Amino acid sequence: MIQKFSFRYILILLGMCGLLGTNVGLCTNVAGLFFTPIAEDYGILTGSVSLTLTICNLVFAVAGLLAPKVIKETSFRTILIAATVLVAGSTALMSMCNNIVLLYILNAIRGFAGGLTGFVLVTTVINSWFVDFNGLATSIAMSFSGIAGAVFSPIVSGIIQANGWRTGYLFIALVMVIFNLPSILFLPSLKPETKGMKPLGERKVTAGTSASAAGSGSVNGLLFAMVIVFAIICCGSTSLPQFFPGISGSYGMAASVGAGMLSVCMITNTASKIVLGAMIDKFGSRISILSYIVAVIFGIASILLIRAPFMMFVAAGCMGLAYALGTVAIAMMAKDVFGAENYSRTYPVCSMAGSIANALFSMAVGYMYDFTGSHSLTLILFLALLAIAFFITVAAYSRKKA
Repeated sequence: MIQKFSFRYILILLGMCGLLGTNVGLCTNVAGLFFTPIAEDYGILTGSVSLTLTICNLVFAVAGLLAPKVIKETSFRTILIAATVLVAGSTALMSMCNNIVLLYILNAIRGFAGGLTGFVLVTTVINSWFVDFNGLATSIAMSFSGIAGAVFSPIVSGIIQANGWRTGYLFIALVMVIFNLPSILFLPSLKPETKGMKPLGERKVTAGTSASAAGSGSVNGLLFAMVIVFAIICCGSTSLPQFFPGISGSYGMAASVGAGMLSVCMITNTASKIVLGAMIDKFGSRISILSYIVAVIFGIASILLIRAPFMMFVAAGCMGLAYALGTVAIAMMAKDVFGAENYSRTYPVCSMAGSIANALFSMAVGYMYDFTGSHSLTLILFLALLAIAFFITVAAYSRKKA
């Protein structure tokens, strides 16, 4: 019986991994492969094509706010099927487009479907089904977005080179359907209790918990604002690694250093999410999140002050931890600070704020370099912001205990 239930949890987690593999890994992390070939085919600027991703991500963030209101126990499977049809269908239709405006529209549709079945739904399901190993389950699902991008980027790139970008979109659409099938087939309910099942691990019910639940209708406004700022800072900091080649180049280093920094950062990006989840289960959220923030601060300070090739690689590895802060840490903090009963009200707002911040920070970093001719001011700014995130973490968990 234990093995049967254990296998059920594995299948549910597999379904959540598939959803993030589709909605983030394939929608976002391989999107850049299409920018240049489409721009060349259409005879337009690459920036005009890259706007498709911005549109997709912005609609994705807004749709996440609607997920708790739209997805109910009686409708979740229908929505999963409909979202799969929309996300895969819109991707397939992109292969037939000869107009950039149509690509904008289809990316908006793809972002909407992805937002409904993205981070909010996935973390809500995990919080309901995993009491034990909650942090690890969350981090595994989050990391799959990066794994899917890393695995399929070279495959899609090869398909584009051999058969063109239109075939590349058709291939991605097929993979999206395959990725989403486990969630459609193996998720029995949003909450195990509705089907007479039990989550993995026993929920602890204490007098304090009951009191908290009784007051679940209200959320401390100041505390909520603090967690939103935390999300903005952490997601915004993930915009920095894309400028590694420019930073290393400004220091007079070879182009291979910047490329190597990106590779190291992406490796730790995936690994750090799983490690953070395991640390949260072992040591608790506060100390785990704080240790990650310190590591990222060390990485940025090293890039700013040491400027030696070896340390640049070490620093890039530390910066990879920022991606875990921008995903796993935000989800865990929202659950810990506001409680599971308020999670569906608070996390979608934090997630949307973080997604928008990432897009705006990417633009701001570029302009700051254009105006100053140096990345030093940017690095100092991120150091200050992460110091604020550190104190927000301390304060948020202290207020939670109070």
